[in-house]
Amino acid sequence: MTDRATAALRRAILSGDLEPNTLHAVHTVADKLGVSRTPVREALIRLASEGLVRVQRNRGFVVLRSSADDLRHIFSLRYLLEVPATRASALVATEEDIAALEADIERMRVAMHADDAERFLRADRGFHHTLLTISGNGRLAEFVDSLRNFVLGTGVSTAKQSESIEEILQPHLDILSLVYEHDAEGAARAMRAHIRDTGLKLIVQEFGEEEGAAFLELLERFRAPGAESD
Repeated sequence: MTDRATAALRRAILSGDLEPNTLHAVHTVADKLGVSRTPVREALIRLASEGLVRVQRNRGFVVLRSSADDLRHIFSLRYLLEVPATRASALVATEEDIAALEADIERMRVAMHADDAERFLRADRGFHHTLLTISGNGRLAEFVDSLRNFVLGTGVSTAKQSESIEEILQPHLDILSLVYEHDAEGAARAMRAHIRDTGLKLIVQEFGEEEGAAFLELLERFRAPGAESD
């Protein structure tokens, strides 16, 4: 029951059904989910540890909305971790690994044709998790996946807002093609551009052009010496 409540609450946060920065009563949420208050409270403890909610004792809980600083730091971490991990994955990917990535892409396509942004985002996360796991560092894959939870307070990413789902799918197709060819530098470059562009669009969408420029400035500090400018 706690697992069910956790999954349902995470979906509600992701979809925006639970409004950020608003006090929500535990009993109201429990009634909507058709469960007792205990599994909801236990679910909230889990979500609080992920940084998604703040529990207020005897009052309820608040869904936390990511700030501009939060998004800059999260996408900077992804930039630092996912780019070299993608390079490593492209070097060692097997036929079975490619098939797993293709399955994630197919799930993204199915969600795209169903016009289901939430389902598409889950498949998007699956693709990144699969790709990073191929590198051989499962802890890195899990850590990066957990970072994405902190972005949920902004809504369902950029899907159906600043760009179409088809536009979001394309970078993943490009990365898959380069991994298939074992083009390690090309795959790393494509991932670098993907994370930069996604972070920039989301930050500008939520906080404006000035905050987006600050994000690009931060990424420039982290760019490896000699690395190509995308």
